Amino acid sequence: MLVHFVLLVWISLMVRPGKAQNFEHHEASHVALIGWTHAGGIKFDCTGSYIGKNMIMTGARCLERNGTRADVVRLGAAVGSPRDFAIKDVIVHYRYQAEYYYHNMAIVYLKEEPQSVSKIFKPACILSTLPTPATQIHLIGRDAEGVFQKTAVELVDSDKCHEYYSPTKKFKYGALLVCCMCARSTTTTTKCASELSAPMQTIVEKNGKRVPFLVGQKTIGRSCGSKIPGIYTRLSSDGHFPWIATIAGIDFANHDACFERY
Repeated sequence: MLVHFVLLVWISLMVRPGKAQNFEHHEASHVALIGWTHAGGIKFDCTGSYIGKNMIMTGARCLERNGTRADVVRLGAAVGSPRDFAIKDVIVHYRYQAEYYYHNMAIVYLKEEPQSVSKIFKPACILSTLPTPATQIHLIGRDAEGVFQKTAVELVDSDKCHEYYSPTKKFKYGALLVCCMCARSTTTTTKCASELSAPMQTIVEKNGKRVPFLVGQKTIGRSCGSKIPGIYTRLSSDGHFPWIATIAGIDFANHDACFERY
C-alpha cells in the first residue's frame, strides 16, 4: 500500500500540470509545455510557444533529457484547458552548438494542428523589432513549484548587461546582444517562470483584438528577485527572425496579417 502511495506521488511530481492564474486566453493559450514520456507518466520541464499551423517554437536545449527525445507538447494548461499533442519532428537553428547558449532555438512540428482541434488555441505573433522602453513586457511560464506566473520585466541596456556577464564557457562572447537580450523583473518578486524557453511577450491591441507578440524566450535564469538580469534569445535579431519565418512559412513581418490570423 505504501509503495502504491509513493508511486502516485512520484507520478504527480513528474506531470506537474501547473495551475492557471486568471490568465485571459489571448495572454497564454499559445504557451506550451515540452515533455518526455516515461514509464510513470510525462515529465514537463521546458516551455515553448505555439506560432501557427502545427509548430511550436522552443529552445534547442529543450529537446532532449538524458538521451530521451521530447515526444509530447501540452497546450492550454495555463488557461485551464490542457491538451497533449504528439511531436512529429524538430528543426534546430543552424547556428546552434550545444556547448554554447547562443542561437538556442528550435521549431517543433506536431502531428496535429492545434487550431483544427480546438479554437481555444491561438498562435502568437512575433515582434519584428526591439520593443521601445515604454512597451509593457511580461514573462509567462511556470515557476519552480509548477504554477504559471505572469511577471512584468524591463529590458536592460546592453552596456549595463555586459557589466553582469563576463565571457564564460557557455557564453564565450559574453552577453552578445546581437542574438540575445537582457531583462529583469520590475519588482522584488521572487516567483516567475523558471523553465527554459518561457516566452517574453507584449500584448498589442488593434480593432478590438488583443494579440500576443513574442519578443524573446528564456535562455538562462536570474530574471526575478535579483538586480542581475536574465538573458533571453532575441527573436527580432537578423539571425533569428528570418530563420523563424522561413522555417514556419509565415510572414511574421506583416503584423496586419497576424491580426487577421488571430
